[in-house]
Amino acid sequence: MHDMKTFYIKTYGCQMNVHESQKIHKLLESEGYIQAESEDKTDIIIFNTCTVRNTAEEKITSHIGNAHKEKRDGRNLILAIVGCLSQRDGVSKSLMKKFPQLDIILGTHNISEIGAAIENASRKQKTIEIVKERKLNPRFDNLTAPDDPTKPNTHYINITYGCDNYCTYCIVPYVRGRVVNREITEIESEFIKLFNSIKDREESQIIYLLGQNVNSYICPKTNKNFIGLLEQLSGYIKNSNSKLNFLSSHPKDFSRELADFIASAPEIERNIHLPIQNGCDKILKLMNRGYTVEDYKSKINYLRKVCPDVKITTDIICGFPGESEDDFADTINMVRDIKFNAAFIFPYSRRSGTAADKMSNQIDHKTKKARTTELIKIQREISNQITLGE
Repeated sequence: MHDMKTFYIKTYGCQMNVHESQKIHKLLESEGYIQAESEDKTDIIIFNTCTVRNTAEEKITSHIGNAHKEKRDGRNLILAIVGCLSQRDGVSKSLMKKFPQLDIILGTHNISEIGAAIENASRKQKTIEIVKERKLNPRFDNLTAPDDPTKPNTHYINITYGCDNYCTYCIVPYVRGRVVNREITEIESEFIKLFNSIKDREESQIIYLLGQNVNSYICPKTNKNFIGLLEQLSGYIKNSNSKLNFLSSHPKDFSRELADFIASAPEIERNIHLPIQNGCDKILKLMNRGYTVEDYKSKINYLRKVCPDVKITTDIICGFPGESEDDFADTINMVRDIKFNAAFIFPYSRRSGTAADKMSNQIDHKTKKARTTELIKIQREISNQITLGE
């Protein structure tokens, strides 16, 4: 048994991070480590980090600082930082300078090396290693993750990593890298194993296929596309109490053929998340999103036509550089017109290294916050009206 035997994972950010934390959990348990009840009662704290928004980064560094102080003050503790924050250019050096008692820093591309890094740390050897390109690691990527205790009926399978879209506001391509698609046989094997472990449960189960842009998936060997993957996997859960869903989609790749397949397959959950990000064509172009508001509306209208019981959710950014009051009014009109079931609405967050960070006409914090608050209020009213009408 390891001298430092208990671990606790603090996870920040998206479902991808949640899922990778579950895989870290499974990997460490297979190597003899035990999950602790809390970070106060553990030998190892692993911070699986997010860097999409500045607020998330500030929260993470505050939490790291608290644990770092405890270690500096004498607590016997291994501290590890992994994931997106670590992967950003130059951040690993600044973290070590700010928190010299850190033992492990790994990025998104070598998160699978956490077990070996902990072994090094137990021998007082630091591991600070950020690699530039992700290579699939079957020992880690093919793991069937344990249940998330906070959402025991929700399960995740990665089908692709990275993103090639380079939206001007987004740091993801720089910290997750270019697209790497998993082989369909590996996805299928993991799906079958997961489904067999949950199929006898009384409550409905949902399996999400994950990626930064899932509907651009192409199998490296067979060239089977995302619809083909959905068709293959949905066949396994026919006449069961399980449903299949996916996160996240990009509107430019959301085709009528995909809408038709969703409509034809009751195994696909009727909750579709399709981030529009803004309701003004000028801003969408500045964001490098690759579609117009009318393009987006036509896809939503068609999906609702062929699948009338579908619920649509979205993401919206307020206060992007150069967004005028008239531009923001376009977003309000879009939200009122489309009538999303729900929307995740955020103020624009500058990320160094992205094209939008260098743009002129940055919007002040007060205006971004006010627009975000106003749009959240409007969307909440719409959501309530939809709920009352159901």
